[in-house]
Amino acid sequence: MTDKNLLHYLQQFLTPERLERFEEVLNFRTKHITVVLENFFKPHNASAVLRSCDCFGIQEMQRIDRDHVHKINRDITRGAQKWVTTKLWQNPETCTTDCLQSLKERNYRLIATSPEPTATSLFELDLTEPVAIMFGREKTGLSEEAMNAADECVTIPMFGFTESFNVSVSVALCLNELVHRLHNSDLDWNLTEEEKDGIRLAWVKRCLPNIHTLEKHYRRTQ
Repeated sequence: MTDKNLLHYLQQFLTPERLERFEEVLNFRTKHITVVLENFFKPHNASAVLRSCDCFGIQEMQRIDRDHVHKINRDITRGAQKWVTTKLWQNPETCTTDCLQSLKERNYRLIATSPEPTATSLFELDLTEPVAIMFGREKTGLSEEAMNAADECVTIPMFGFTESFNVSVSVALCLNELVHRLHNSDLDWNLTEEEKDGIRLAWVKRCLPNIHTLEKHYRRTQ
């Protein structure tokens, strides 16, 4: 549960304009869609995906780092790392299993992206239930484990000679289509008030350079 008194205390140190901007963004945030990145090799791709998640209102991203632990490239993210919740899965033996099992327990359908023409078209993907869109390593794609765990495979229709898009481009294309459909649906895709409070508190803390001092002062007065 979010400490609402702490939230209210900290909010007074931000401008009304910043707090109003938080509310504008929160109104379009969703966890109905989450993005899963499995074992990306190039760190700039993971950073580009993080930026796309923020731009399209995706609040949560899963990053499975079995072989590589990437640092965020701030020149690419443009601050998106402050606003998107990134969950890291890094146990080299169980990271994929741990991530996908956690998503299944939260009632996400696991959707594997694939260039195979037999996969479901992205434009026909059912969004009735929350979906976790999984993207694999740049050259090799998703692992066999992830593919076997998937509830469905989707593909982005293409009409040229090249067999696939760059992975960060694929994520952006998928999110553009799915978020547009979500916003034009009758589905309950918005965050709950409890979820919004948790995010508000996280965002406020990230905007205050003296947050540790402020929290200590707050605790002493309680």
